[in-house]
Amino acid sequence: MVTDKQNISVNVVDYPYDTSVPLLDNEQFFYIRDEKRHKGRGLAAILTQPPSVQYRTLAERVKNQSKYGFPSHKLVLLIHGHQSFKNALYQPLLADKLSQEGYYVLRIDFRGLGDSEDCWDPKLGRTIKQDVEDLTTIYEFVSSEACKLLLGRTLTLDTIVAHSRGVISMFEFAREVYVPNLINCCGRFDSHGLLLKAARRSPTWEADGGFYCHTLRFGEWQDVWIPKAETLSAGTLDSSKFKEIDSGTWVLSVYTATDPIIPITAAAGYSNLFAGRHTLNIVPNCDHNFYGLPDDPNKLNLSLRKGKVNYGVYLVKELVEYLKEENQLERFYKTHQLIKSAKNEGDVRNRWCLPYEFSQISNFRDVGGYTTGSGTQVRPGIMYRCANPNEATAGALDYMKSDLSVNKIFDLRATNEAIEGGIIPEFDVENLSFNNNMTLSPEEMAKHYQGMFLSSYNFPQAYEIVLENSLPTIRHIFEYVLDGNVDEKHAIVFHCTAGKDRTGILGMLILGIAGVDVDTISHDYELTTLGLCTEKRLIAKINGRGDKFYTILGPKGREIAAAYGVTPTEMAANVLSSKYEAMRLFIDSFLSKFGSFDRFFYEQLKFNKIEVEKIKFHLTI
Repeated sequence: MVTDKQNISVNVVDYPYDTSVPLLDNEQFFYIRDEKRHKGRGLAAILTQPPSVQYRTLAERVKNQSKYGFPSHKLVLLIHGHQSFKNALYQPLLADKLSQEGYYVLRIDFRGLGDSEDCWDPKLGRTIKQDVEDLTTIYEFVSSEACKLLLGRTLTLDTIVAHSRGVISMFEFAREVYVPNLINCCGRFDSHGLLLKAARRSPTWEADGGFYCHTLRFGEWQDVWIPKAETLSAGTLDSSKFKEIDSGTWVLSVYTATDPIIPITAAAGYSNLFAGRHTLNIVPNCDHNFYGLPDDPNKLNLSLRKGKVNYGVYLVKELVEYLKEENQLERFYKTHQLIKSAKNEGDVRNRWCLPYEFSQISNFRDVGGYTTGSGTQVRPGIMYRCANPNEATAGALDYMKSDLSVNKIFDLRATNEAIEGGIIPEFDVENLSFNNNMTLSPEEMAKHYQGMFLSSYNFPQAYEIVLENSLPTIRHIFEYVLDGNVDEKHAIVFHCTAGKDRTGILGMLILGIAGVDVDTISHDYELTTLGLCTEKRLIAKINGRGDKFYTILGPKGREIAAAYGVTPTEMAANVLSSKYEAMRLFIDSFLSKFGSFDRFFYEQLKFNKIEVEKIKFHLTI
């Protein structure tokens, strides 16, 4: 058993009951328990780990990426519906397929169902409040020390996939906790319909105080009493309050065109409720549980399950595609494109405030707007990041001065690199080169370029070198903030060549010391993937290196590249990439070495506690 300081315990055991769905080689069965919420063994859970964790070295993982996605820090949670369990319907197949994409996937039994402990109060049964408590336990587990001890890393609850009644619990939970992706499979919109369903099932259910339902419990199908309070908790919920869910959350709703339980009007209800951050998918010809109707012609040539066409296979394919990293990036871009001021409701800004078509500056965006762990907001309109802006149009220069109030630019390139690449005119530009203009030793040089070329997941070793050699520069920039020089009337821009690596490191430190969570920092870093699409000069230069990549890697460059299975074309793509996971791995390394962002500022940048708090004050509202 693994227990952490937050009193979250994980007890890995052999799968205790015979099942028609045996554990895969990359799956574990365990109980998750929080002593505040659970009085028995806790929640029964099956964790599906990415198959790529079987490869011990980074080179092996990179070489096998076409087969198995690189292990992510993202967890997908699968939750079941009314009187169901963790292995029902599409859940085991979805867990398997998503794990192959690099996700960690957890499927659980709510209390009172499957293999989990009994409800806290049998007279109340499985209430929505109890479901939310169970989801909170999972949320706390994935970022806990217990998770780190079990898996070697903490995770982020990236996605919840819920079916039927579980959808209501998911949305109620997400009113309080930010989750980037919520997937609603056949969820009820008009909760009162659940009361009507209960009346059809058992006309005297209210007078009787409940009804019996046949379900799986500890490996056996049995009749379980459903108290009246359990049904009322879900049947009287006001779904309009789900609109309070964080605006950064994107919702996918999947309904079936012929569902006999949930009316198709529920799809319209959620489409309207989450307008602007909602996707709708209608699956044809199947019932509430994604099984084909009688005499289904099976035009999609799907497999059969229980003698019926299994549309769960189709659903799984759609959900895997939906959660591909490029689609996740596009949704983060859309949900964070506009910055709404936490202090002024009418103050709405465009994060990408200088479009390339107008400015000829790539990757120009506002660093602010993100919410911090303490509930404040990173000040918008005071800091901007970008790629080399030396070809900015006259209109862009005027706009930066008049509308963005930029009066200072920090150029993070090496001195010679800045002279060669050009410097933006008409501004106070201070060249504060990262790496302190130092010439790296042959060993450091090889390590640096191996980190940049072989795989984006190798970036942390390159970023660690840059960070270590840039401490005086970094301190100087934050001294500038500390002295009160940065506000909406005196904004700054910082950039390197691509606005990706050195700029990305500084952006991480700004957001990190402000209190933004590591998941959001990593997503913000990934936005550069979109921002660099216009950087034709740099792309052409990198792609033109060809076989020179081997030489830069050192005397054994070809052997090293072969071990990773990468070609010069792939190395060019790697050096231009800005993957979420690359930044997440770097932050892991950073926190492992320095403990926290605050400690880094104390011990490495030599600011005292009062100064750090003052920096935070200037960066947030």
